[in-house]
Amino acid sequence: MTINLNHKALLTSFFAVLFFLGFTSFQEPKEQQKAKGFRIIHNNDGTDALANMWFNRKANLSRADINRYVDIVADSKVVTTYMMCTGSDFVYYRSKYERTFGDDLNGTLSCNKSTAERDAFKHYYNNFLSLEKEGTDIIDASLTRAKERGMEAFISFRVNDLHFADTSSNCRVSYPDFWYNNPQYYTGDPTQGMNSAQALDFTHDEVRQHKLNLIREQLEKYPQIDGYDLDFMRFIVLFKTGDGPAKSHLITSFVKSVRLMVDSVSAVRKKDILLSVRVPITVEGCLEKGIDIREWHRQGLVDFISIGAHWRGETATPIAKFKKDLFQGFKKTIPVYGSIDDGGYQPREFFSEGMYRGMASHILGQGGDGLYLFNFYFENDGKVDYAKALNESGLVNRTRSQRLLTDLGDPTLLANRNKIYCASDGVTNAYGVLQIADLPMACGNGKKSNIGIFVSDAPDSKNLQSRLLFLRTDKMARMDLSVNGKEVKPLDSSFALKYDRIKGLQDGEEVYVYEIPNNTLLKGDNQVTVVSKGGIFIVKRLEIALNYGDVQKHGYF
Repeated sequence: MTINLNHKALLTSFFAVLFFLGFTSFQEPKEQQKAKGFRIIHNNDGTDALANMWFNRKANLSRADINRYVDIVADSKVVTTYMMCTGSDFVYYRSKYERTFGDDLNGTLSCNKSTAERDAFKHYYNNFLSLEKEGTDIIDASLTRAKERGMEAFISFRVNDLHFADTSSNCRVSYPDFWYNNPQYYTGDPTQGMNSAQALDFTHDEVRQHKLNLIREQLEKYPQIDGYDLDFMRFIVLFKTGDGPAKSHLITSFVKSVRLMVDSVSAVRKKDILLSVRVPITVEGCLEKGIDIREWHRQGLVDFISIGAHWRGETATPIAKFKKDLFQGFKKTIPVYGSIDDGGYQPREFFSEGMYRGMASHILGQGGDGLYLFNFYFENDGKVDYAKALNESGLVNRTRSQRLLTDLGDPTLLANRNKIYCASDGVTNAYGVLQIADLPMACGNGKKSNIGIFVSDAPDSKNLQSRLLFLRTDKMARMDLSVNGKEVKPLDSSFALKYDRIKGLQDGEEVYVYEIPNNTLLKGDNQVTVVSKGGIFIVKRLEIALNYGDVQKHGYF
């Protein structure tokens, strides 16, 4: 069914739905949801499925293959909402406004510097063609299957993706056409991060209209959707540095236009379609980037919000502060979810199972309404070869599994699983996103330096076997350490190796281990105090591991 979303139709539909907009409610949760508004969201970026990476890059991708991708997620029995990325400006379908992902126009578009990159795009496009022969595409197939498996089906639109904005690569097949043909619309500002100088600048009407054309096309094309997600975090560059607050009205108008489209489609299809956004982790940080999130809430433009960092995941998402700052002065609230990305502390220093549980517990313990899992990839049909995946001690696993996904989505299970809480390390502020972090922190001789860390478990539970604190410094250091005013004693450094806390260790860095006794940790905010006993050093990481017992029963760290 094609829906006409011209200006007249928008206005007509908008007024037609004014009555029920005030009473818009979320779709009833699937049976795994514990309360209205609770969601476990799985966002798939599409390229891993289009290349068939979970199944060893098998060629001739089929609808049956896509069903398997979705089923691996659905079989966790906790994911409520399945989001499929559309490819941003480089779309995964036949479009009136942009070239299909990987299409080299019968070999006329080259990739001069990289045969491997050219072949990769050819593989993507051949798989697209395979699906097209079955009368589908990766968005249609995955969201149809998600609905069949009882999940909400959302399109996720990356508002300003910069993966394919590297002018130095000289790979024309990898460049979206609108972007390539309109360099006059680039920000020209390299200060924000990778490829930010070539990011499309939303100051220009033409840029915003191009994005709206794609969004309108997608809303018309996919009748099975329950919602549309605007992912501002991939990548969070909308304007030149410093222009965000003054130009935020442009983004507000942009989101309002999307809201009108969504409501028009809702009216025609006679079903509620939700509009969600993924934005930076602080209200003030949102505004700095041009996102007036309080104004969006005041106008009722979005149905729920997810907050997160860009790729290098935030280990201590400040959900409580965000909700307080967002809703202050408003009677109405909407759900806020915490995003967990896969990037790790350092690029590709992947999070471990215990860290995932700690991040999820932090988000839920601070009042998050659920989780938004970004790039939560699987391999080999979702099965983990633990003989190869575990570290030498057999305690730590850094490969994502269905079991881990089930743990994250079930608060009852999560409560008694092994986990590692991590203070924000302060270096995940990609693209200039404002953070709240005590680290990295310089410690001077005799000075008391404090680091906050949130723990949502009941730390004096009789089920806990041990509570270990790991502290990473930039060099060898002598110090006294206390937790909530109580001194803690150091342990043998072999515990750092046993729990794989030396992962990504840089030259000169050291990891120190302490045992936290009973009646020391608090449920909620905790304060760790470091006093240097000689010289100046920098604390780079702070982690607390809660051990509930056997890893095969209670989960790997």
